[in-house]
Amino acid sequence: MKRSKFDAGIRISAKMAMACAAVSAFAGIPDSAYAAPYGPYATSPGEVAVAGALDSVAAPAASPYGPLLASIDDLPSAPERADALNQLTPRNYRLLPRLAIQSMDAADREIRGYLVQRRETALDAGPEVPVSGDRTITFMLSYGLKQGKYEARTDRPSANSDSRSIRAGLDFAPVRGMILGATLGIDGLDASLDRSQSPRINGQFYVDATGVYTRSYYKLRRQISWTGFSDQLEARGNGDNGAATVEAGGILKAGGLRVQPFAGLQYRYADISGFAERGGAAALGVAQFKTESLRSGLGLRLTGTVKQRGWAVRPMVEAQWQRELRSHPDSRIEAVFLNGGAPIFTLPASCYDRDAAIVGAGLTAVHASRTALRLSYNGELAKDRRVHGFAITASRRF
Repeated sequence: MKRSKFDAGIRISAKMAMACAAVSAFAGIPDSAYAAPYGPYATSPGEVAVAGALDSVAAPAASPYGPLLASIDDLPSAPERADALNQLTPRNYRLLPRLAIQSMDAADREIRGYLVQRRETALDAGPEVPVSGDRTITFMLSYGLKQGKYEARTDRPSANSDSRSIRAGLDFAPVRGMILGATLGIDGLDASLDRSQSPRINGQFYVDATGVYTRSYYKLRRQISWTGFSDQLEARGNGDNGAATVEAGGILKAGGLRVQPFAGLQYRYADISGFAERGGAAALGVAQFKTESLRSGLGLRLTGTVKQRGWAVRPMVEAQWQRELRSHPDSRIEAVFLNGGAPIFTLPASCYDRDAAIVGAGLTAVHASRTALRLSYNGELAKDRRVHGFAITASRRF
């Protein structure tokens, strides 16, 4: 299995005016006062959790958090103090399991598009094309591009992601109506994968089953900054991810088109190992957290074939509605300030929009039922995210 690294490059910055909070030893105010309690400035569950941890720090002026707390005290308004508390949460890391799932989803859709192409080729093949055994080995090579945008929600920042992937596969037909194969690839975002696939077709009904395991490696940077305080934090982490998809559908003829209604079930699991940030007073230790998703899908796929001089050109479009079946697929995130003296605090679980539209289009050119070139697009559209993927796939039967 190959490895790749993902540099999250998470950065937040804020520009604020300087002001003076009234803290005076001459007036006899005790050292622990500062702006504490910080809870009243919190506007989200994550900020409440951080405020509670900071409020528990004893003798803050003598603690490693003294400069950090003093800089919060110097901020002139409650919204600015709330923003500082928000930056101190591990909210930036909440997206990491979703990026791993995004990578697995894109790979799964590329493979699923390839399986559609294999079915179409088999259904249109002449009697000279073997259906099993010798001369049914097919090699596949695919290159993909993905771009995603996630909207900000409570305790979850907005984010953009870009990635590139390459994967190769080999499959063959041991018996009529069945294809067995495997692929191996690298995703430049955060994961490498090893996939197996077992589709079965009979010309009128099909079942596709795919499984995937990925190992993710992360190199993370987090920048915290407000007037009077700045800290750059770095960490390394890893994660184990798995996915399984089952899709069943029918293949109906409608003139020159094939109409394929289908339904599917998708399971996705992604976890992030615990890690410790390196940096200053804001450095966190983050416990292991995960995302576990179970989704249903219902859709329709249309394909056609135009034959000319030994070539078969097959356009394809599809659309499906996808529904998250788990009400809380993402786990909470537990963290602690690494300089000691503060308790563990918790960033509550978050939930992404449960309904999404999945759209796809492809164009495949096949020569003599042996060589194929496929261009494809896949999109995931929901209220809080938009993910677009493009791929080019070449295959050759031997």
